[in-house]
Parts: sequence; C-alpha cells; structure tokens
Amino acid sequence: MRHGFGDEARDELAHARWLALGASLSFSGMCVCVKLLSPGVSSFEALFVRSTIGLLVCLSLLRSVGSPLRWGAWKLNLVRATLGLLSIGGQFVALHEGGCSLSTVVFLRHGAPVWMLLFVGPLLQEWPDRRAKLAVVIGVVGTLLALRPRGGESAWGLAIALSSGFTAALALISVRRLTSTDHPLTVVMFFMGFVALVTGPIVAVRWASAAPQWTQRDALLLAIAALLGTAGQLLNTHAYRYGRAVATAVTGLSEVAFTLLLAWTIAGDALPPWTTFVGGGAILFAAWITTRPRGLPDAAA
Repeated sequence: MRHGFGDEARDELAHARWLALGASLSFSGMCVCVKLLSPGVSSFEALFVRSTIGLLVCLSLLRSVGSPLRWGAWKLNLVRATLGLLSIGGQFVALHEGGCSLSTVVFLRHGAPVWMLLFVGPLLQEWPDRRAKLAVVIGVVGTLLALRPRGGESAWGLAIALSSGFTAALALISVRRLTSTDHPLTVVMFFMGFVALVTGPIVAVRWASAAPQWTQRDALLLAIAALLGTAGQLLNTHAYRYGRAVATAVTGLSEVAFTLLLAWTIAGDALPPWTTFVGGGAILFAAWITTRPRGLPDAAA
C-alpha cells in the first residue's frame, strides 16, 4: 500500500480500479441470482451454501499458490467477518424476506462510501480530499438516478438495507487494514469460515424439522451465486490492498449499473429508463475522478 506518485503507484491505482470493477460485476451477478431464488430457500441457507462453497474454493486456491495459512490479526479478522456477515445477511434478508425491491436494497447497501467519509480519517488516517468527496457526491447522485428507489416498502426491510450499508463501510475499512498484514486469500477464507460456522447450526435445525424446499433451479442459482460471491470477495479484497478506501468504495458503486443491466438481460426486468444510463455514466465518471492520478504526492489517494 504505497502512496507515492511514480509509475509504480500509478500502476497500482489502475490495478485497484480494474479489480474493483471486476468485483462489482461479480457481486451484481450474485444479487440477481439471490433475487431469482424461490421462497423455499431461506437467507440462512443461501449464506451457508455461499460460504461453504467459498471456503472450499479458497482452500484450493491457497494450496495452488502455496501461501501459508496465517492470520496476523485474528481479532481484526473476527471483527471484519462479523461486520461482513451482518452486511451480506442484511442484504439477503431485505431482498428475500423483507420484500424490498432490488433497486432499493442496492441503493441503501451502496451508501457505504458516504459512511466511509466519516470513518476513514480517524480509523485509517486516510483523510479524504476534495476530489474524493466530490466523487462520493457524484456517485450517490448517479446511484439515485440509476435506481430510482420507489419507496412504499416495509419499514423494517428498509432499516435492514440501510444498516447493511453502514456495516459494509466498517467491514471494508477493516479489509483495508487487514491487507497490510494478511494475504487476501486468508482474509476471505476467514470470513467464509466464520459465516459457515454461524449459519451452519441454524440451517441444521431447519433441515432437521423439514427437508430443504429447493428446486433444481434453486440449487443451480445457489451454486452460481456462491462462486460469483467468492470471486467478488477475492477481487474486492485485492482492490483494497492497492487502492485507498474511499476511492475503491466509489469505484464499487459500478455494481449498481451492472446489477441493473443484468436484471434487464437475465432476470427479465423491463428496459431501464434513460435515467438509469445517465446515472450509470455518472457512477463510472465518479470512479474515474477518484482513481485518476494527479501527478502530486498524494496521487494514490
């Protein structure tokens, strides 16, 4: 995590941008898969399947790269895993049981950059400059234009979706700190193992009282969602290793545009209105603003 302004720092900044965009595309696909699940699949089951498959993927990758299984800050890993579980769990519940629309959940979930403006200074000593603050404003406005949340949804579902954005911000700040000591694979593996450990007993009790009510389509969607979610976690963790927290979070707003396009092309949603494309363009412009080197000593900001 270097903050110079030479060619190496510029390369790292560009690397972080593309990693964050790849993570956003993966998370978008996961969200669409979750939304397409039948009511017979609970959020706990979806989380358990996602984390178990993700844990197996991380273990296989860890063996292939030959990285030692070592956590330099297990307490911070535990905090990050807890916050991450609350965030992704809130997103699943708001979508699946809360009855919130995909656009509303994605908008509130992606309030993370706003929350991060309040915390990255004290917690990471990464004080956002004017450019980063401007990018956050443009990104949030673009998100609002793209999604156009309709309102009229359950208050508890909206509250869960809003809390998902808050806990996501704290989880991502933790990731930024962890990547200075731990390999991204071990960070993601700790998170997957923690989620599987927490959700496993709940799913076991559910299955003991009633057999899973999954269709073959549900099983396929769960497997795809798990693989996409794992890919997104790995790419995102690597992105936070190279880019500053707010800049990477703003780039992550591109998930909004990707989700809407996938919902239209795959989930059968109606063609998005022109505001969606304007908002998506504003989001990508905000990502470009905040990750473009300026040739100054703080260019990696």
